[in-house]
Amino acid sequence: MNNKSNNIDTKKFIDTFENLSRIERHNQTVMGIKKSEARVLLCVEFLHEEKKCKVNISEISKSLSITPPSTTEFVKNLINKGYLEKNIDQKDKRFIEITLTDEGKEIVKGLKEYFDSLFSGIIERLGSEQSKLLIELLDIVNIYFDEWYSNLK
Repeated sequence: MNNKSNNIDTKKFIDTFENLSRIERHNQTVMGIKKSEARVLLCVEFLHEEKKCKVNISEISKSLSITPPSTTEFVKNLINKGYLEKNIDQKDKRFIEITLTDEGKEIVKGLKEYFDSLFSGIIERLGSEQSKLLIELLDIVNIYFDEWYSNLK
């Protein structure tokens, strides 16, 4: 599997991405919740604290690029676990704000510490310059994959 024009072995790309995927598959939970649920909790906190906006299903869906039905299911599960709550806007009863409970805030705090530790280790291993380069390269790869997969449709 060689790319003749650049003399690059595409098998090395396949192996590397497969290894990353395998690591991800074997580590599906963090702090007792699914990583997908962790993303929703972190998103709610980010939208509320950083963007200073009222958070609803639509905002979460847009921010995470997932469908509203999937977002609704995640939110429902996180409400049942006691990490999120729904609040109906008294001025506009159609608007349902999603907020973190105190327990949800504690989980988010732990998640931030977990990810900070994880990625600090990578930065320590690679150094500042290589870490910045890795981020730039991964951004380029993400854009490429988005374009490539959108052309398949």
